[in-house]
Amino acid sequence: MKVGIIGAGPRGILLTSQLFNQYKYHSDQTEKLSITLFDPYGIGGRVWRTDQSDELIMNSAADQITLFTDSSVNMSSKVYDGPSLFEWARSDDANQYLAKNGYSSDIIAAAAQVQINGYAPRVLFGAYIKWFYEDLIKQQPTEISTSVMKSQVVSLTYNDSKKPVIKTNEGTYTFDKVVMSLGQQENYLNDDEQKLASYAQDNALTYIAPTHPGDADLSGIPAGEPAIIRGLGLSFIDYISELTLGRGGHYMQNEDGSLFYQPSGREPRIIAGSRRGMPYYPKPINEKGYGECAVPKFLTQENIQKNLVDGKLPFDKFMDLLLLDLKLVFYKLTINDKYPYKSATEFEQEFLANDDRAAVLKKFGFEEEDVFNWDFIVNPFKDVQAVGTEDYQSIIINWLNQEVDDSLKGSKTGPLAAARDLLRDFRPAFREILANDYFTDQDDAEKFWGVLDSTINFLIMGPPVVRTKELSALIRSGVVTILAPGMEVKGQDGWFVTAAPKRN
Repeated sequence: MKVGIIGAGPRGILLTSQLFNQYKYHSDQTEKLSITLFDPYGIGGRVWRTDQSDELIMNSAADQITLFTDSSVNMSSKVYDGPSLFEWARSDDANQYLAKNGYSSDIIAAAAQVQINGYAPRVLFGAYIKWFYEDLIKQQPTEISTSVMKSQVVSLTYNDSKKPVIKTNEGTYTFDKVVMSLGQQENYLNDDEQKLASYAQDNALTYIAPTHPGDADLSGIPAGEPAIIRGLGLSFIDYISELTLGRGGHYMQNEDGSLFYQPSGREPRIIAGSRRGMPYYPKPINEKGYGECAVPKFLTQENIQKNLVDGKLPFDKFMDLLLLDLKLVFYKLTINDKYPYKSATEFEQEFLANDDRAAVLKKFGFEEEDVFNWDFIVNPFKDVQAVGTEDYQSIIINWLNQEVDDSLKGSKTGPLAAARDLLRDFRPAFREILANDYFTDQDDAEKFWGVLDSTINFLIMGPPVVRTKELSALIRSGVVTILAPGMEVKGQDGWFVTAAPKRN
């Protein structure tokens, strides 16, 4: 049996591990197994390659990352248990491995200092993947052969015998089975991006197309000059880290716990924005144990079954159940946080038992600022009509600081942070709804994928809270300016020009 795996990132390596296990414990081993991994970046893949900047950190806590399995993994193969990234990084094995393989003293020090809920450099996870793979190969049965081709796959076709054929720039290879583990891929430039790229070429400007930030050459962006970043997602956070910390700037802590940015003088002046006009919500400090997930109280199978209409779940009913779960957690923790003379336990009992939940909320007398407002949560600045750029900095700083404070309370303590974190915990419920085809029609499915999925990413897939603290400091220092919602970029008079014309 010949198996080709396109992509040698975490999923490709996990698949290799499972093939080993399945072969050893669920085959008669009479037929040899040959595995070939294809990845131009080698083991670890592009995102986790070990030659990128140390300033780029992961977006998941170190103790939540592992390539090993345990009894919670529902597979037929034997458990292959081992250390999480956190456990490995703090071990003597990691120290020796990193030193032996020529990693920098900064990475070795970072490994020794990783906290259980901290965020490790991506380089360190790349090293962990390589260590895992090398350890796996040491246990490789003699009947299995494994090879890695650092080649770019250019096509995947089938031959006359219906066998998959992989073509690279170096050759053509035939397999019995091929698995694609592609990870993040770049899209072709859309019309607007192509127009900007052409304008840059015609006017000797610098235009960096959407790409993995670790691959971008930022050396052509001069100090002190304006640089436009379109988009305020995770790549934006990476770029500002590279253009500030990566250029010698550093942060100091103020007495109130906020950060102050000390520039190096090598930073550009960053003007950034997006359609929404705000970055992703920060990830809260993790307070949950390994494998711990909140369980829905409203979005349950029982309630889903009750709300089916001709075997289908209307999208509005789905949202009603989901938001009830979020409201329950939000208000319970708000009581714990701000209303010491009220009982969160009593509130939960009444909220669960009483269909007139508006009456329950009225009884507990929440202040207006403590009312759960889904529309505001998903788009805080949609009602901002006309605002100057300077005034908008105050608006965005206040919002960032508010979300930092809430996220620092933790994923089980911060009222909004914990409510947002439910969206991560409820993913199995979302998958079950989709797998059972519960939505009434294509329109409802598109609402989930096109609207709610994007909203969920905005609420829970943001950067570590420390990066949001840093962004607040960068705005206050004047290094970064955030435009109001509706940012536009165009070429004009030999320059790139940006504004939020509908809000300014």
